[in-house]
Amino acid sequence: MKPFQFVFKLTIVILILFVLTGSTVLAQAYPKPIGYINDFAGLISADTRSRLEDRLSLLEKETTAEVTFVSVENLGGSTLEEYASGLFADWGIGKKGKDNGVLFLVSLAEGDMRIEVGYSLENIITDGRAGRILDDDVVPYIDKGDFDTGIENGIIAIENYIRNGSPPTLIEENPIQKAIGRFHLPIPLLITLGIISIYILGFMARTKSIWLGGVWGFVLGIILGFGFGGWGFLIGLPIGLAILGTLLDAVLSTNYRGRSSSGLPTNWFSSFGGFGGSGGGFSGFGGGRSGGGGASRR
Repeated sequence: MKPFQFVFKLTIVILILFVLTGSTVLAQAYPKPIGYINDFAGLISADTRSRLEDRLSLLEKETTAEVTFVSVENLGGSTLEEYASGLFADWGIGKKGKDNGVLFLVSLAEGDMRIEVGYSLENIITDGRAGRILDDDVVPYIDKGDFDTGIENGIIAIENYIRNGSPPTLIEENPIQKAIGRFHLPIPLLITLGIISIYILGFMARTKSIWLGGVWGFVLGIILGFGFGGWGFLIGLPIGLAILGTLLDAVLSTNYRGRSSSGLPTNWFSSFGGFGGSGGGFSGFGGGRSGGGGASRR
């Protein structure tokens, strides 16, 4: 083999090996764990770190679940999700075969944080719960510079879910509540429901039964119940609005028949939205007498 051909083939082999091993050579370098609390960015105080270390150590002893907090200066060019997933796998958080680990990661430079959950705990610490932990327990305090309280709150919330071991209820995770907010109903939704209700009212009086009002009241109650959240709303609103809708339909139907039989207009405005009754026809005065009182002015 000629020297030139040998060098050329050797170069090709080296390039191929470099491409095949490039992902390994350029792999993200992760720090080594030093405990349950790995505050590499120095975000929390020594007292908080010691207290949380003891807390998570006890949690592992009593439940076998492994929860770790990690703060880093930066993500080294990775995305938050890539770094969290890679660190989780590199450290092997959680027991082998149980996959019961949780990583609470904060990156100082990017201002990002994530809760990464092991496979077997995903039905307990769902995406919704993890998001609410960050939104409600962590971010409000970190935004004010109180890293100790925010991080401790987040870890306690994670621990409580693990110890409780219960998946979220339908109320907690319902999609309607996520879409419209947990504590209030947005004006656009209320307007839309109001327009639909007004439109349906136009049909209530013209039906021979009163089921339409009850059905719409029940449906409306379910929507509002999911929107407000809580079993009281979910059970009470459909029942209450179904009863109210049935009574309303009965009033509108009665008034419509009375106006129609009297020859009075039955459109929306003339009947005051359907609540105006027939009023009866004029049948003469009642036969009363005058007592002579009164007043006159010229």
